[in-house]
Amino acid sequence: MSVVEQMLQKYNLADGENINGALREVMQEIALAGLVRAGFFDKAAFYGGTCLRIFYGLPRFSEDLDFSLLQSQADFSLVPYFSALQKEFAALGFEVEISAREKLVESAVVSAFLKKNTSIYPMVRKTPSFTAGI
Repeated sequence: MSVVEQMLQKYNLADGENINGALREVMQEIALAGLVRAGFFDKAAFYGGTCLRIFYGLPRFSEDLDFSLLQSQADFSLVPYFSALQKEFAALGFEVEISAREKLVESAVVSAFLKKNTSIYPMVRKTPSFTAGI
């Protein structure tokens, strides 16, 4: 049994619709693990709805992961963390695309999107976006 299959065991997957949400949540956890290994949390804190669900079991689902920098950094970018995320997913059999979201309006928010391209888990094509507030 693969690591991803083990992670999915905690979900009730009897009804086919739950697999999509469960796989998104597992992918969120994989992304967080990759960010930990890359040292991202030396600079940022995880907060928001997904954080509350993961750490406190709140029955709330959010597709994005929200982060806030511990100290303001005007030139902050998520791009340096993309390779660590790709490695984390690849280690578990996922091929993912990660792209930075272009800012249309000047703001303190930096966003990136992650998309799963692996056919071994065809139920989910799009996964959460990652947003870091500066």
